[in-house]
Amino acid sequence: MSAKRLLVQLALICVVCAPWDAQSQDSLSAKSYYKRAQIAYDKGEITLALADYNKSISINPKVAMAYYGRGLALYASGHCDKAIADFDHAIAISARLADAYNVRGLCWFDAGNVAQAIADYSTALEISPWLSWVYYNRGIARAASGDLKGAIADYSERIDFNPRDTSAYEKRGLARLMLHQEKEAKKDFDMCLRLDPRMKPQLEAAIQQLGAY
Repeated sequence: MSAKRLLVQLALICVVCAPWDAQSQDSLSAKSYYKRAQIAYDKGEITLALADYNKSISINPKVAMAYYGRGLALYASGHCDKAIADFDHAIAISARLADAYNVRGLCWFDAGNVAQAIADYSTALEISPWLSWVYYNRGIARAASGDLKGAIADYSERIDFNPRDTSAYEKRGLARLMLHQEKEAKKDFDMCLRLDPRMKPQLEAAIQQLGAY
């Protein structure tokens, strides 16, 4: 499973669905397409998911979750620009949809707009500070921007929520190594390998890429 696919799946975990008008036959039909789209998305059938999200939105264009779901499917298929437009729609309808900010942040980061990615991650965390994977995402963006101390703080938050996240230990260790905090970095690398010894080749390659060895 790709990192992008995993992050997109994680983004679905804490979604709070917007209400549908039970009195409207159109809304019921839109909801049916939406649910079928979710099932298709979970199966990895992105084309089918997009078709059903399109039908849902054409029937009822006022439900934030339909735009959010279609945005996820578009992001998973590599269409970041279109995904951002859908997340914009979702946020316009439901301004506190934290997951939409998070995945829009992923889109901005992939597009090379690190500052906007950080802004979206920060908004997501202001709304829902328990979305711990968003700290990890923001940590990556902060490291890319050169804010290594900020990145370390974010990876630490993620680890506080999930002390078995090997990727967070790896990334925090690399950030510490770049700040010449060798002892702290070694502790992170040791913990990473203790949790998952299979990460040794990946970790060694990342360290070598930094020019540490």
